[in-house]
Amino acid sequence: MLKTFAKKGNYYLPFTFDATQDAVNKIKKDLALKSDTDLISYFGCDIFSVPTDVTGSPIVTWPSPGENMTIWGTELVTVTHKSGGQYVEFGTPPLAYAENAKDVENYRYWPNADEIILHKRPADADYSKKIATRVVHEGGFTGPFGIPWQMRGMENLLMDMIAEPEIVDAMIERLDAITLPILKWVLEEYGDIIDMIGCGDDYGTQKGLLISPEHFRRFFGPSLKRHYDLAKSYGKLCYHHSCGAVRELIPDMIDCGLDVLNPIQVRATGMDPKELKREFGQDIAFHGAIDIQETLPKGSAQDVKDEVYRRVQELGPYYCLTSSHALQTDIPTENVVAMFEAAREIRGF
Repeated sequence: MLKTFAKKGNYYLPFTFDATQDAVNKIKKDLALKSDTDLISYFGCDIFSVPTDVTGSPIVTWPSPGENMTIWGTELVTVTHKSGGQYVEFGTPPLAYAENAKDVENYRYWPNADEIILHKRPADADYSKKIATRVVHEGGFTGPFGIPWQMRGMENLLMDMIAEPEIVDAMIERLDAITLPILKWVLEEYGDIIDMIGCGDDYGTQKGLLISPEHFRRFFGPSLKRHYDLAKSYGKLCYHHSCGAVRELIPDMIDCGLDVLNPIQVRATGMDPKELKREFGQDIAFHGAIDIQETLPKGSAQDVKDEVYRRVQELGPYYCLTSSHALQTDIPTENVVAMFEAAREIRGF
């Protein structure tokens, strides 16, 4: 899988599993499997994990501003979808009141550097066996768009870029002052177990971008590049998850240092896999692209298999197969089985 992401080596189809916890529980019940590990083994998936899966404990502990809040002070609210699945959404944005950069600087929930605990690697720790069987992705320290909008509120942030740009600048400057030194420490202390640094900022909707490429370059791209440049200075790949129609933004993300794009929401405007491969395949690898909006929830098992074969032809050879977002509870288990059966067939199992 790492060779695919790095665009090196002979062709091999890696594939990974991604699902909400409710969907995981449903699939395990339907297949009479006991654990999440059994589920991954059953499908024969490659393991795409985070550092704590390797270390068994946190490498950074952030101060908590309160119960059911993010580390940035945003309220978390659990909502139930009509399909039965539960999801965590952001509540009232805690920086909605800010009128200027000084209000941002004086925000009471900025994590205090003295309260952030950096857990040094145990002297006798040997992670070699675990890292030999997985790709490890650290995505907890990069979010120049996603973190500000959860704190400020999407509507406010979008208006700020036009009317109050100093507020956006102040938020990103404050974030970088916290996240870049911590990311550097993590790479120095645990760099041998980390393969790539990621960002989960969503810039797309079903039909287009949330912000213009010009605003990305003005506000968010420079911070993303600073994080990606730091990662690359330690020899790490750079990974970005962005839902929606982000084709217009991909050249700018490549300029920032992007190596792997996820999740390839193929039914969004402009996200045709063949066109993405033709336009950007020489620069980046792809991860995702099995349609979660129509094919997986509504198609037959054969429809799913046909799409798997088609996607590999369209996006390979530097393509890691998975769903175009986390599997949901509305997806029939037989379609999940079909997706991975087809992947194993292609791989030659």
